[in-house]
Amino acid sequence: MSVIIRFVKERITRFALFFSGCAVLASWSIAVVLIAAILGCRRAEQPPTPRSLSVRDDLSHVVTLRQNPQRIVSLAPNVTEILFALGADSAVIGVTDYCDYPPAALTKPRIGGMLNPNLERIIELRPDLVLMSGSGNIKSDYEKLTSSGITVFVTYPRNVENVLASITAIGTLTGRNQAADSIAHALGQQKEDLMRMAGDKPKQSVLMLLSLNPIVAIGPGTFVHELLTLANAENIAREATMAYPVLSREAILRSQPDVLIATNDIVHSTDDILRAYPEWKRLKAVQRGRVALVDASLVSRPGPRLIEGLRALISAIHPLK
Repeated sequence: MSVIIRFVKERITRFALFFSGCAVLASWSIAVVLIAAILGCRRAEQPPTPRSLSVRDDLSHVVTLRQNPQRIVSLAPNVTEILFALGADSAVIGVTDYCDYPPAALTKPRIGGMLNPNLERIIELRPDLVLMSGSGNIKSDYEKLTSSGITVFVTYPRNVENVLASITAIGTLTGRNQAADSIAHALGQQKEDLMRMAGDKPKQSVLMLLSLNPIVAIGPGTFVHELLTLANAENIAREATMAYPVLSREAILRSQPDVLIATNDIVHSTDDILRAYPEWKRLKAVQRGRVALVDASLVSRPGPRLIEGLRALISAIHPLK
């Protein structure tokens, strides 16, 4: 059992990067989008000018910089994506091993994982700003960095509106206000358009899997649960008492979801699912060909590509005839 628990904890950390690492562990105890707009902002926006500013982060700490940061370390993939979208990538001097988008992020120096960053290396880099996420980074690392005199800003978006606010805040911190406002506005408008489109379709019951063995689903109070709701879907795990409930194979058979969704980092095809649970051939979602795989990075990172994640879920739940 301990092996299973460790495995699922790792899966949650890898997938649900938008949840606090501490909150995830506690739960077990109890783009392509906006390319034209972004490039347009980069051309129109003048190089940032030095100024002192203060921004309140998602821990309610006031973060103050005397000038625009020139040496930034990102400790989360979604934060890295935000920095690149804002055009602040030239100031990025370190990213995590999980930061793989955009492709240019792969050329940046690596400073370790999200749960185990190389703090000594980060301090050696002498950053004037470290951006952390409440989704996978841990409090002790935050305390070690701040006690070393490093300025740290924490972003912890729990829903779409929080994501837009995070983009705006990071834009302010990096002197990229115009780009941030443009991105946030465009994302918000695209969200509304997609919601209207999905709202015209019949509501579908959905099971979205986080892990196949054991069977762990996306539950209430999670970022992806909100995306499912925006996609006009009814999450069959909505009444669970945990953010990531463990379900039995028999319970899923009884629930008979209209659509079964898994991410492409846990399975590669429907066959993988049926090999693990042959009796799921009796699920109406399987019989009707309503099993879909979605890109894990699109639905797990609260950043500029979140609307692409919503679009992917809508396509899976309400496919074109």
